[in-house]
Amino acid sequence: MHGLEVLVGAGGWDYFPTLEEDKLRAYARCFRFVEVNSTFYRVPKLATVRSWRRRVPSDFKFSVKCNRIATHDCELKPIDETFRALKGMFMVCTLLRSEMLVLQTPSSLRVDEDKVEVVSTILNNLNPGKVQVFWETRTPWSAEVVKEMRRVMIEKGIIPVVDLSREEPVPGTEVVYSRLFSRGELLYGDEVLEKIDGHVSKSKAERFVLTFHGTSMYRDAARHIELKSQ
Repeated sequence: MHGLEVLVGAGGWDYFPTLEEDKLRAYARCFRFVEVNSTFYRVPKLATVRSWRRRVPSDFKFSVKCNRIATHDCELKPIDETFRALKGMFMVCTLLRSEMLVLQTPSSLRVDEDKVEVVSTILNNLNPGKVQVFWETRTPWSAEVVKEMRRVMIEKGIIPVVDLSREEPVPGTEVVYSRLFSRGELLYGDEVLEKIDGHVSKSKAERFVLTFHGTSMYRDAARHIELKSQ
């Protein structure tokens, strides 16, 4: 565990339970990391992005979810609309001093080795070099294909997103990015949170990013942090 960094947070701050007007400031007093989900639905003004950075401590970390124009509307094809959307997302990352961009593609998008090669080429041409790209593919694969496609992604410099409540970390990466959804449950139970922490403890990765989502995301993230402190 020596030198291991674990970032725990939620998918946005808009619903953070507080009486304060500035929900981001209130959120940042409880967590030191957030995944910005609003960028999936709309590209924010750069002045807005700068204000996000100013309203949190200097060591607070952001990850940015890629806008749906690139991942869903254009299906990450090598066309002008994709390039413009990705450039906008990399600019958001730069202004937030974020080193993490998250792609999430729909189950209808067939992701195979050729697709990974195309996306890798696009990213290599646009990425300023300091941003690590994580990809959550929702293509319905068999277990064997999942393993192979994740190997191909890592080979191309893209880190697959995993759900540590249901699976182990992907070997061979220094960073593990996990998006966690308590599907069908109000809250994650302690045994699930302990399972997630067990995957973290046994891995050889240097950084874990745990981003909780859903109606109980703030409570799940806080409970995980509390569990680790015991």
